[in-house]
Amino acid sequence: MFAREPRLRRWLRFAGDLAVAAACFYLALAIRIHVPIPLTDQLLPPGRIGFFHSYWPLLALSQVALLYFFGLYDPPHPGSGVELARRLAPAVALQVLALGTYFFLAERLFPRSVLVIYAALDFAALFCWRLASRAGGSPAPVRVAIVGSGPGAVELASRIREQGGHHGLVLAGWVPAPSEPRPGGGAATGSGPAELGPCLGGLDELPGRIAAGEIDEVVIAETESAWKTRFLDALARGSGRARGSVLILPGAFESMIGRMRYRWVRDLPLIEVVRDSEWRLFRPVKRAFDLAVGSLLLALAAPVILISALLVRATSPGPAFYHQERVGRGLQRFTLWKLRTMRIDAEQASEEVLAQPGDPRLTPVGAAFRALRLDELPQLFNVLRGSMSLVGPRPERPGFVARFLEEVPGYAERFAVAPGLTGLAQINGEYHSSAQNKVRFDLAYIANWSLWLDLAILVRTVKIVLTSRGV
Repeated sequence: MFAREPRLRRWLRFAGDLAVAAACFYLALAIRIHVPIPLTDQLLPPGRIGFFHSYWPLLALSQVALLYFFGLYDPPHPGSGVELARRLAPAVALQVLALGTYFFLAERLFPRSVLVIYAALDFAALFCWRLASRAGGSPAPVRVAIVGSGPGAVELASRIREQGGHHGLVLAGWVPAPSEPRPGGGAATGSGPAELGPCLGGLDELPGRIAAGEIDEVVIAETESAWKTRFLDALARGSGRARGSVLILPGAFESMIGRMRYRWVRDLPLIEVVRDSEWRLFRPVKRAFDLAVGSLLLALAAPVILISALLVRATSPGPAFYHQERVGRGLQRFTLWKLRTMRIDAEQASEEVLAQPGDPRLTPVGAAFRALRLDELPQLFNVLRGSMSLVGPRPERPGFVARFLEEVPGYAERFAVAPGLTGLAQINGEYHSSAQNKVRFDLAYIANWSLWLDLAILVRTVKIVLTSRGV
């Protein structure tokens, strides 16, 4: 949920990035022709700029791809020149590195000085273009009204107040849900929890406020069906046998929610909530995907794992790798491998403890490894062995699982699938998000799984690693 940016502005930004790449490339070639460098003149004779037109598709693709992976097409856009420069610098550097690697491997004669000139021009031009493209002002903020006043509503309101400006959101106020008493002894005005802001009246007044342009979006944060979640938890904690399907008879609201599987009893539609039989069909396909992509990723990551292991040994006493018992599909336990990022005595005094920002137990390289997710790479072996998947809910330790099963509604349902190296919660949430927030993403992933979704999550994981977001 972000402030809406006009589509035309997004396309203009994209077109401008391509124009910058073309202009800087040809300018770099022109400069190189008129500023001869000894021993390399024969590689770029004058008047041969047209020969390099064939490189334009590669240049355009690398420009857009690197800007995408460093989050420069995602809302919210960098809010300051310093943040913009911090994202552009590695994007341009990696682009030039990729182009240089291509010319070397393809055995193309090409003066490296052109790439150096291009890198300087491209960074400067992109920086100026991106700053100029924001001159038209920011999109109008999205005014949000919350229906409900429970813990979930209060948490959402607090997040909007804390980070809403970053997302272009403004909290307009709240409306009591039908199951909640109206503030002020039944009146449509009054005050609820302070975090929710002003009461906007009754639910029947919201359509008029939306029509009048006072509210842009409504978030229904009412949780009056807790018994349904407890029932699904009870099913998920049952034996390993198939649980069958759970269906609901939908009203008009449920029928409008996208991507649901329907069944019929004569002329009555039913929505499948739990589809255990469908996941039994999905698992072989997902397993084949894990083996193919996991093998490729492990081959590419092997040098990084080796160098990282040497850094761990060189900067702190103890082994480079460590293993922990985690809980996987069907609440079965397995051994997970990671690069060690904490001291070897990190939990001797306190048993199982979740990592916190600025954790003093981290080794000298531990914080950097966690920011880049390098400590997770050895789990590719778990993926190939079958105890984990590339994408899925992150596995937790038995002590935390036992606690979350009691405290977090719906937590048991996440064990219907194998845990993952990355997941929907990891690309959308923060590293230290609460278990309640993570389980929302986990259940959404289980309900909407597809190979395309797995691939999209893997691509976005690369973006998270490159930008160090969510640390």
